[in-house]
Amino acid sequence: MADAPVRALILAGGSGTRLWPRSTDERPKPFLALTGGESLLRETYRRAAALVGAGNVFVSGRSSHAPLLAAELREVPESRLVLEPMRRNTAPAIALSALAASEDVSDTVFAVLPSDQAVRDEPAFLAALRTAAEAARTHDAFVTLGIPPTRAETGFGYMEVEEKTGEPGISLKEKEERDGSIRRVVRFIEKPTPARAEEFLASGRFFWNAGIFVFRTSYLFEEMERVCPDVLKAARLAHAARKAGDRSSFSETFSSSPSVSIDVAVMEKARCVLTIPYACGWSDLGSWEAVFEFRGGAPGVNVLEGPAAAVNGSGNLVLAQGRPVRVVGLSDVFVVDSPDGLLVMRRGASEALRKSVEEGLSR
Repeated sequence: MADAPVRALILAGGSGTRLWPRSTDERPKPFLALTGGESLLRETYRRAAALVGAGNVFVSGRSSHAPLLAAELREVPESRLVLEPMRRNTAPAIALSALAASEDVSDTVFAVLPSDQAVRDEPAFLAALRTAAEAARTHDAFVTLGIPPTRAETGFGYMEVEEKTGEPGISLKEKEERDGSIRRVVRFIEKPTPARAEEFLASGRFFWNAGIFVFRTSYLFEEMERVCPDVLKAARLAHAARKAGDRSSFSETFSSSPSVSIDVAVMEKARCVLTIPYACGWSDLGSWEAVFEFRGGAPGVNVLEGPAAAVNGSGNLVLAQGRPVRVVGLSDVFVVDSPDGLLVMRRGASEALRKSVEEGLSR
């Protein structure tokens, strides 16, 4: 559909257990100012509004976070907030939001943007999204943004692309064809072993999956009908109840959906997935190590925030909040203060932090 309008969906869920004590279930990662400026959610909204216009931004989040969302995104009308009564992962959330976005038009190009990520080069990011939107508008395909890996990371999902850079049968702008900027995805691989991650890095045919997808809503519904009709059915019933203002039925029907990610439910089984490689200083900010690195931290460099100090030591992350925090004679230590707790850990211990937080949540 050559004239399909472009709209954006911000995914504002996620818990960020590796970012305790700042990230909690009551105030999770998207609401935190981890880059040193605005909250991640505000930064994502600003990018989305630049892409599609402020009136075309939808937000998917949890009902329990409605006050936080309203406070952070005062520009977004209530009709654009698609709130879930409970967690059902990204496939049901995206399907429900796509139905809401398709209310006044038969088809729309939908750009799905997680709100728990950071980008250094925003002009490059927006240019890649515009290229993705143009490809999605004119072709039956899901278009992703692929991050060229910079290390053998085992905590990310990967996308393998075809060897050839040209895409037979896909007519895009001459520059894009010449540069080979659009690649066909062969398969998705979740969190490889260290050895496989090294192979992926060396091959040049693998990209990190940032969870950023662009597609026509009609194509999404067509593919979901084929590969996960139960998810789509529940979303349609929930959408009808939401539209009618029937909260009880909405909660019941949405909750009946399988809890599954869009990657597993749709992308891994889709007939055509393309990716646009882009290097724009992306980070998932999935741990305090990632926050430390994004904010310029290094083995010989400290990152300090608030009334914080590091004396006779380096490679420290010290984030104070309210009361002064002073680290003396130590290196490679992370100290994060918040009203919900105090974290003191060695750099590199984020997995142990995640496990300890999840164990606490399960008690």
